[in-house]
Amino acid sequence: MKPTAGRKFVRKLFPALLLLPLAAGCAQSGPTANTAAEPIDPPPAEYEQAMLQETESMLHSTSAQNPDGAASASTQNLDDAASTELQSDQAVQAQTQPDADTQQDSSDKDELTVYLQDRNGYIAPMTLRVGSEDSADRTPEETAVTWMTSNSESADQLPPGFSPLLPETTKVTSIQSEDGTVTIDFASPFPSVPANQERKMIEALVWTMTELPGVENVKITVDGQALRELPASGLPLPETLSRNMGINLEQASGLTVSQSMAVTLYFSARSEQGEGYFVPVTRLVNRQPDRNQAALQELIKGPLDEKKLQPVLTEGVTVENITTKEDTVVASLLDPGWEPEMEIPSETMQALVLTLTEASGDPKASITFNGTAEFTDTDNRSYDEPVDRPTYINALSR
Repeated sequence: MKPTAGRKFVRKLFPALLLLPLAAGCAQSGPTANTAAEPIDPPPAEYEQAMLQETESMLHSTSAQNPDGAASASTQNLDDAASTELQSDQAVQAQTQPDADTQQDSSDKDELTVYLQDRNGYIAPMTLRVGSEDSADRTPEETAVTWMTSNSESADQLPPGFSPLLPETTKVTSIQSEDGTVTIDFASPFPSVPANQERKMIEALVWTMTELPGVENVKITVDGQALRELPASGLPLPETLSRNMGINLEQASGLTVSQSMAVTLYFSARSEQGEGYFVPVTRLVNRQPDRNQAALQELIKGPLDEKKLQPVLTEGVTVENITTKEDTVVASLLDPGWEPEMEIPSETMQALVLTLTEASGDPKASITFNGTAEFTDTDNRSYDEPVDRPTYINALSR
């Protein structure tokens, strides 16, 4: 959806968002060299390890609850468990259908979402419109890895300020997709990047592959052997990876690591050109009984990095209720400063839909403000019916 300028009844408490046009559908005015990213401080090692431990515990728990669903031939418990992860803890893109006004096969649109590093060091999705020369004789997985690999030919065709995570020396032997799992086999040696970039590189690979329809898991191998430890940082890896590993990790204040859980939130960021885009951030918070509620509460709190990310909701918003119904997560919000005749920024609604569907695993979201769904956003879209999770995030033309 293309964001539009604010209108008469747009709520006054959202002015910053209205000055931040999201990049969906916006074409760049020509090739521009990428700017070097300023690395953000990586989270402490114990938090990275906690995330991996949570991933493995979720996999084991799911396997125990669904013993008949195991499809892996491996005798390792982790591998067996990983093959039966619940949809609620995985990428929901496999369930998502395009919006009614854009519904068509992705191959017809020639669009592909890859995760790149922005100028602030965050990993963010960018949906590129690829040409026939990019996809000729290549699978979507192969095309995605090509765009994620640094090379002089594609550098000027990426969005300004964004760069691939895989170095130019990367050599991929094969990419296979079977039963919801993509296996990427690298030729030895595994791509060499600084230790603080290794996890980001894996995040980008996993989140890019799980954007593809039907893909839920990713395996990383080197010369046919599972990569179980990153070479520079020594960070251990499960043999089967999913979005449970998180992206752009951060921790809430006062966190008790042993009692933590992860929620992925979507905040806004701005490019050097003033264009807006969404950044997913996985925040470790103290464990709570309702993941959906926790995600929404953290979204309301806003980003921890206020210099590089912008909030999408005001702190005056509160959560009245969150439930799930069939394939839809239903959220009821209260906002004392909002009235039905006021339009809500489309950025706010998109961030809500992305965050809620990511947390719940449902492909649709139904959102009400002050007990009503009779409102429109600044794209003139109504919300009186459940809406699909956006099929393409941060869509840009090269």
